[in-house]
Amino acid sequence: MRREIEEVELSVLNAPGVLDRVVGHIRHEGWNIKRLFVDETEQPRISHMEISIEGTHTKLAQVMEHLLNLDCVLSASMTLGGRKVVRRREIKAPADEMETPIPAAAVPDKPAGVFRILTINPGSTSTKFAVYDDETPILVHTVRHDRDALAQCGSILDQKDLRKDCVTRALREAGVGPHTVDAVAGRGGLLKPIESGVYRIGAAMLQDLQYAAAAVHASALGAVIASEIAGTLGRPAYVVDPIVVDEMDRHAKLTGMPGIERASIFHALNQKAIARRLADQLGKPYENCRFVVAHLGGGITVGAHRYGRVIDVNDAISGEGPFTPERAGHIPAVPLIRLCYSGEYTEAEMVDKVIKNSGMRAYLGTNDLRKVQKMINDGDEFAALVMDSMAYQVSKEIGAMAMALEAVVDAIILTGGLAHSNRFTGAIKQRVDKLAPVYVFPGEDETLALSSGVLRVLRGQEAAADYEARQFFLD
Repeated sequence: MRREIEEVELSVLNAPGVLDRVVGHIRHEGWNIKRLFVDETEQPRISHMEISIEGTHTKLAQVMEHLLNLDCVLSASMTLGGRKVVRRREIKAPADEMETPIPAAAVPDKPAGVFRILTINPGSTSTKFAVYDDETPILVHTVRHDRDALAQCGSILDQKDLRKDCVTRALREAGVGPHTVDAVAGRGGLLKPIESGVYRIGAAMLQDLQYAAAAVHASALGAVIASEIAGTLGRPAYVVDPIVVDEMDRHAKLTGMPGIERASIFHALNQKAIARRLADQLGKPYENCRFVVAHLGGGITVGAHRYGRVIDVNDAISGEGPFTPERAGHIPAVPLIRLCYSGEYTEAEMVDKVIKNSGMRAYLGTNDLRKVQKMINDGDEFAALVMDSMAYQVSKEIGAMAMALEAVVDAIILTGGLAHSNRFTGAIKQRVDKLAPVYVFPGEDETLALSSGVLRVLRGQEAAADYEARQFFLD
């Protein structure tokens, strides 16, 4: 079997035993070290390492992901196809500066004929951003924001400057020249319902994102920050498959109570990107496939994908679907109504209770599945009941979406952060694998999905849609 050598460069904290930890981790993974060089940097707390790793499974993403799991490793870079790819460990950032400064890791010069795309994906307490040269990531970065610093900003839209500053500062430190960026993509927020596609950010979209209803989720900041950065560069800005993509079948809209209709609000970007990836693996166009896709994260959405359109999906923000690490999911209506009128909670407190402070967090005091797994390993039977019950409810939702596809399903896809847990996905698989083959894609590729969508537009393979022209509503 051919053994390959990967050249890895690390920025590490000068902590006691850091060299032993890095070397031990590499060898524990079954890789051999052919060369190791350590040098100081201009920052006294940080050292530079160059390591030649030999092995039969030294895949780029695997090497980087595993090394970045060490808290002493700040950044890792490798060369892929002649271009340097840089990944950085998630760093918690207060309002004024990062707790641990990361040395600048200069990105390579942009090759001729390549499109360079900046993607921005804000989460509730994080801001993820990346730079792609065509399909190749040359910088991937996540900033974890201090919750108190975010709270001091006031509204979510008032967090814009804090988050934007983190992005622009990191780009400067990495040496990303503004003139080299061809387009900027931001995750779309709670806009008006639109069809799937790539949308150029304009005045109408930005105006809709200012409404209170649209600004309840940090995803609204994706388009706002992307537009401002692109504006300073004189480049176009886009959103791709925002969370309001609405392709639902009309039978899925009615609730039984006139005046309240089901909405299509879900992880459209990741669901569609992962569905397209599996379709490619199966050698079929996405538009010819019938999938059930479950995005398993802080919010859980399960969609029925029929021939390129999501004809039904639960609205996790409004309380539909399984309970999640922090959301209540389906709740019997009458007891919930009584709780609302009990006088114990305001409207805002009830909304927070349902979508932020319920589910696994309410039962176990944490929304971190890794901590719950440790509780289970330590013999906590109630923690096991909560996790298995969440998997049970996800399985029920998958079954419901399979019926929306007339029980003709090519595949079931499990994706999102919770899909890293073999126990959790295993509990789902044993209930649903008789319906269709189950494929697991842990994590999410939303930055790649943003870049890929914009790249199709820049290459002329797809026309950018007009937000105002493609809005549609159910009369």
